Amino acid sequence: MSTSNKLFQAASGGAGESVYVEDVFSTHLYDGNGSTQTITNGIDLSGEGGLVWLQGRTSATGSRLDDTERPLNDHLRTFSTDAPLTYSVFSSLNSNGFSLVDSNMNSSGADYVSWSFRKQAGFFDVVTYTGNGTAGRTVSHNLNSVPGMIIVKRTDSTNGWPVYHRAMDSSSPQNYMARLNAADASFSADRWNNTAPTSTVFTLGDN
Repeated sequence: MSTSNKLFQAASGGAGESVYVEDVFSTHLYDGNGSTQTITNGIDLSGEGGLVWLQGRTSATGSRLDDTERPLNDHLRTFSTDAPLTYSVFSSLNSNGFSLVDSNMNSSGADYVSWSFRKQAGFFDVVTYTGNGTAGRTVSHNLNSVPGMIIVKRTDSTNGWPVYHRAMDSSSPQNYMARLNAADASFSADRWNNTAPTSTVFTLGDN
């Protein structure tokens, strides 16, 4: 069995209908056409939920991230600490990909890459929450497995992109963080309240 055909079975302990990598993740290269365009990649975003990450390849076009938990075209940018930027890129997130409008991230003659992540237990989830300023607060997720990586972005104001990764420190990764929007190394921080994530929740400090 090839790597791309390995099963995601964490949701049901190996029982039930098989889910393959190509059902939940896609890397798709496309050429901008300056008009409307539909990308068909087999990822059910409208029915299952998920996230699309777009990036220019031949022009100075930064990343655009849109997900099904927030309003369509409320874009996050990994290179920026800004709150979401609202303008038209997608006309829809579909049951087999997504559709683009005429120019933003679809300029004629420009090349782009898209990464589509579908929600799936054992693989990927997107959740939103409102902070309460209390250390030890937990946030539920639907992975049914312990997260290997967590990325957080404030969406109502300017703030960075804290990142948890299980390989950040061999003994206590929950005591460290990196920043997706910065080039510096990981460092000791209490963003995760020095508490390891579980198969149902992750824990936050008061920041």
